[in-house]
Amino acid sequence: MPTVIDLNDYGNPTSQLFGERLRERRRARGLTQSQICEQTGLTKAYVSLVERGRANPTLDTMIKLAEAVGAEAWDMIRPAPDQTSHTLHNM
Repeated sequence: MPTVIDLNDYGNPTSQLFGERLRERRRARGLTQSQICEQTGLTKAYVSLVERGRANPTLDTMIKLAEAVGAEAWDMIRPAPDQTSHTLHNM
């Protein structure tokens, strides 16, 4: 009997966080994925993958996407204040 693998268990936490924040900021600004694509030159399929945490965008792509929603790339991947001390202690 084949084993089912849930791809959500294998995502990159930073890519997932970036994607969640991208979607939130895009929606807050009233932008569609198509508008983001026009600004960045990326395909709608790729933007969708990024927003769902299924793609691991390059730094250049992250910067383009962040600028398209009026943000800095660092702000899109920065840990939340309550996660920062936990993250630093685990290094």
